[in-house]
Amino acid sequence: MKKHWLALLTLLWTVALSAHADTSVWKVTKGDHYLYVGGTIHLLSRDDFPLPDGFSRAYQDSDMVVLETDMAALETAEYQREILMATTYSGDSSVLQHLSDDTVELLRDYLEERHMPAAPLFRLKPGMLSMTLTILELQQLGLTEAGVDQFFRLQALNDGKEVGYLESPDQQIQFLVDMGKGQEDELIRYTILEMERLPQDMDTIRAAWRDGDTQKLAAAGLERWVDRFPDLYDMILVDRNHDWIPEIERLLDTGDVELVLFGALHLVGDDGVLALLEDRGYQVEQVDW
Repeated sequence: MKKHWLALLTLLWTVALSAHADTSVWKVTKGDHYLYVGGTIHLLSRDDFPLPDGFSRAYQDSDMVVLETDMAALETAEYQREILMATTYSGDSSVLQHLSDDTVELLRDYLEERHMPAAPLFRLKPGMLSMTLTILELQQLGLTEAGVDQFFRLQALNDGKEVGYLESPDQQIQFLVDMGKGQEDELIRYTILEMERLPQDMDTIRAAWRDGDTQKLAAAGLERWVDRFPDLYDMILVDRNHDWIPEIERLLDTGDVELVLFGALHLVGDDGVLALLEDRGYQVEQVDW
């Protein structure tokens, strides 16, 4: 279960750009050098394959694949132990101590209705608890297949292409630990209340992602998070987007062609990767393969 926690981050928060094309892939050009950036969904169903053709064509034109982080490393026994220790309360502490009475009741009712074991879940810190509950719901919707990132990681390894990463596994663990700090009650309450919308939202997100329709992606998720959790929005999106820009700029200077894949929400909006690259003078165009 826990090996999929990072994948959920980009399913839960989605962003938009006023554009529509056949796929969620952009070409970024600097002089004679260019690379591709692709917006991904990390967990998919079997019906989502084959992937949109634009991803495959960008991959074929690329020398290297760059992903958010090394999920294979995070799935090792060593990192699984680190994740467990970092995202679980010690001693007699539990998430209940950070929740209002109303949210505790809401959480208990939710777990009882779905016949989930309460005691071990109460030991999880808010970020991990939110991810775990959402993973279980997505599994019920049939979203059990590894998504775009894992597909092309395996393809690159099979083809002998280099694979790089924007963030280290340690950064990812700390990111999960920090998620929801100071907003524990709001995060857990929102997670549970949004479950009723999840089937509809995921259908919309997957269809819009396949078509490159980022306006529909925004309507399915981003606006509610920006309005209710601006601090989380900054931590999950804005800060990381700014951190990634120097590495993307370095890749543009290599002379090779890279396919950089990360959650679709990171691409767009005023603080999105595409806008940040355009502000720096790079040519950014959505491919229409």
